Amino acid sequence: MKIFTWSPLALALSAALPASADILITEYVEGSSNNKAIELTNTGSGDASLDNLSLRLAFNGATSFGNTIALAGTLAAGESYVVTNSSAAGEVTDVSQQTSGSLSFNGNDVVALVDENDNVLDSLGQLGNSGNYGKDITLRRIDGSTGRTDASSAFDASVEWQSFAQNTFDGLGCSGVGACDGGGGGGTFSCEGETLTPTYAIQGSGDRSPLVPDGSFEAEGTYYVEGVVTAVTESLYKGFWLQDANGDGDNATSDGLFIFTGDAPQGIEPGMQVCVAGTVKEFFNLTQLDASDKQWEVIDTVGELPVTDLAVEEGETLDAALERHEGMKVRLTQESELVVTRNFGFDYDAFRNNMVLSYEAPNFKPTQLYIAGSDDAVALAAANDANQLFVESDLKAPNGVVPYFPGLDAEQGYIRIGDTVTNLEGVIGYSFSDYRLVVTNELVASDFVRDEDRTAAPEAFEGTNLKVASFNVLNYFTSASAIGGDLNVTCDDQADADASRGCNRGTKDAAEFALQQAKIVNALTAMDADIVGLMEIENNGFGENGALANLVTELNTQFADEADHYAFVTPAEADLTEGAFLGGDAIQVALIYRPAKVSLQGDATVVRMPEQHISGENPDGETRQLDKFQRDSLLQTFGVKDESLSIAVSHFKSKGSGCYEDWVAGEFDDDPADLQGRCNEFRVSAAETLGNALAGVEGDIIALGDFNAYGQEDPMRVMTDYDADTAERKIVTAAGTSIAGETLDETAREVGDGFGYINLASYVLGEEAFSYTFDGELGSLDHAVGNASLLEKVTGVEDWHINSVESTLFEYSGRFTGDLVKSTNPYSSSDHDPVIVSLNYPDPVQKFKLRFKNKSIFWVQPTVNGYVDEDRPWLRWKTNRKYNQNSEFLKELGVSYGDTVELGYRLWGFIAIPCGDAVLEENTRAVFKGFQCKIK
Repeated sequence: MKIFTWSPLALALSAALPASADILITEYVEGSSNNKAIELTNTGSGDASLDNLSLRLAFNGATSFGNTIALAGTLAAGESYVVTNSSAAGEVTDVSQQTSGSLSFNGNDVVALVDENDNVLDSLGQLGNSGNYGKDITLRRIDGSTGRTDASSAFDASVEWQSFAQNTFDGLGCSGVGACDGGGGGGTFSCEGETLTPTYAIQGSGDRSPLVPDGSFEAEGTYYVEGVVTAVTESLYKGFWLQDANGDGDNATSDGLFIFTGDAPQGIEPGMQVCVAGTVKEFFNLTQLDASDKQWEVIDTVGELPVTDLAVEEGETLDAALERHEGMKVRLTQESELVVTRNFGFDYDAFRNNMVLSYEAPNFKPTQLYIAGSDDAVALAAANDANQLFVESDLKAPNGVVPYFPGLDAEQGYIRIGDTVTNLEGVIGYSFSDYRLVVTNELVASDFVRDEDRTAAPEAFEGTNLKVASFNVLNYFTSASAIGGDLNVTCDDQADADASRGCNRGTKDAAEFALQQAKIVNALTAMDADIVGLMEIENNGFGENGALANLVTELNTQFADEADHYAFVTPAEADLTEGAFLGGDAIQVALIYRPAKVSLQGDATVVRMPEQHISGENPDGETRQLDKFQRDSLLQTFGVKDESLSIAVSHFKSKGSGCYEDWVAGEFDDDPADLQGRCNEFRVSAAETLGNALAGVEGDIIALGDFNAYGQEDPMRVMTDYDADTAERKIVTAAGTSIAGETLDETAREVGDGFGYINLASYVLGEEAFSYTFDGELGSLDHAVGNASLLEKVTGVEDWHINSVESTLFEYSGRFTGDLVKSTNPYSSSDHDPVIVSLNYPDPVQKFKLRFKNKSIFWVQPTVNGYVDEDRPWLRWKTNRKYNQNSEFLKELGVSYGDTVELGYRLWGFIAIPCGDAVLEENTRAVFKGFQCKIK
């Protein structure tokens, strides 16, 4: 039997109190299921009565007690009395003196020993506090500690109690922190005498454990495993991670294994050597040992194991490399070549904030590079899926916090897609169909190694004298009361604009709008483009209280020289909805320009886009009416020197919508199989409509904007190089479409050849040009396509990467960013990168005419600066001769428009008759008559 020694203070207290005060709670068992027990011990020198005493329970933070279990009998000095739940395991009830169905508590419930006057003699937990203090553990009172009579005070179990693993019953029936000798509730779990299976033998060299039979998800029998704990997790994975200290030296097999315990394991810490028993399972493709019955023992504390550097071997996928390390603790180094392919943000599969890494380079959207449905696109989609590592924190991240990177900062501590991540440590798990690294350390800014950093402004290309840009301004709205702009076309009233889900898609907060405005204006200022096509600006009119005027007014304050100021294009009133709005959506496209650089040629043209009105039946037999709309496009021709440049800005239907073709295909709520997103055919109809509208336009053309289609998707092929005769996959329009009430296509129709425009970013930057990221894949939804004459003037094209590779946490909205400090810098000013096209329009050729007119009856020789045209020296009587800027004679003399020249004649070839000096302008004449010459 254990010896329980009491301190002098405890003995003094026992002498001063009634005999019942000698009875204390000496053991607390919060086991699995109904394995609940409380041990009481008489710590006095004489008998003590249990009569009129009771155990009282308070649940889940209650401030008063609920259940009461009355006690009875007498305890001799040093004796213990065990009360258990009546449904506890036999090894528990076998050592109890009293059972009760009311003894049911969890690790956050208060347990107290109370006398007949409701005086608390001893207690665990704190009334009014629902925090866990004893979940899934056994607590034994430390020798010499005293009773706790204030159940409302803060409680820390570690002060007077020693903890043991869940379902430890071997101390019930005798006081003290050790197990009972020859008694109690059975022996402590031990691996002694058991056959141990190494972690690497459980993992094997394949995707599944070799111990789990085909067609099954768990192995038969119980397996005993020993190793060193590398991590303890309680949220995404509930349990601890065990790794063989020596391993088998085989890179094909992992030395680590996840031990599932069902909740946060108590008493387990990294560096402990632990032996555990459980069932080997394949839990949604994660090899693990299910030890949810808490059968383990801590053998020793040996210190943490050296971490394994993760390396992807030549010829293997990232998934294959991660499978070889599943369950192990690894570290990323620069040689691991794992780069950010999705910045920290919300993961809709796991419903957690996390970041995604890929091997060597970020993943690209398959349809950015390859035609939808092609073998290449399908292969790249599969390769991307095998090239992802999700970086997780154990607990869900608070808003605005990257748990493993406390230095996150908008100015210095930022993360960009493409950064190589180094020094990151964690354990490799698998869940939600992807490998996940649960981080166990913290990073600093220098651990993100980047090849391409932020730039303060877009690249300046030599020879450029005109810049055209496309920019999505991320729901720039001014109609909220806090901002004071006009209502947009979809608003019912001001209350609608101020409602959380009303007609206003932007911020309703003045401070957030000020931040958004500053970021957008700073981005536009740095871009310094002469013509800008805008998307996602509020459709609340072209008056001075509209969002467009608001933006232009603020932008102009950044330029001291009025020659740099902007104006906006206003369509004719007859082309506007209600005479004020561009189409019927809450957002619109717009054009701003510098009047000092370009001039308007004619009125703007509103290009009406197709609507879809049609009903259809889905594969489940459900019929639905589909009424879908698109935003109108805007076309304006500008005068540039002596040439014309027409800009069409568009914002096609989004991929997240759902159209008739998706409904009847059963893909209304899912990503279509061809990976082009929903409403693809509707966007094809829009592309064809835009192309037809541009067909009669003369001069240079750029069609730009957010086409909501990647580079090789159907709408962009319609705009560019689609060949209807040779295409294996035919492109079709949407069914049930009309424009302004006139039928366009009742049924789907194959389109003809593409319109032949050149995708400028792809042409200049290559097929991997990008301006947007979604779900860990880069691509371009924002394009600028131009005609052949325009291409001759291109000096450079840039997708300025201020948004797509940056964290959305730094955008203006504070909805999910907590206390994170934002910046007015242009980075994360939107979710799309601006596309900037640099051009060179040469100065117009300055033309002049120089005419020599002989009105005499003599033959004469005209002279310029004293020189005679040797090819045509004589000018006979009553004739004229013309020269212009292209004449070889004048070119040889180095004479051009605006030059002052000396004109004259030679009568008979030797008598000089001067005309005088003349400036070569539009029309200069030197007339010889009556032995005299006059300049006219």
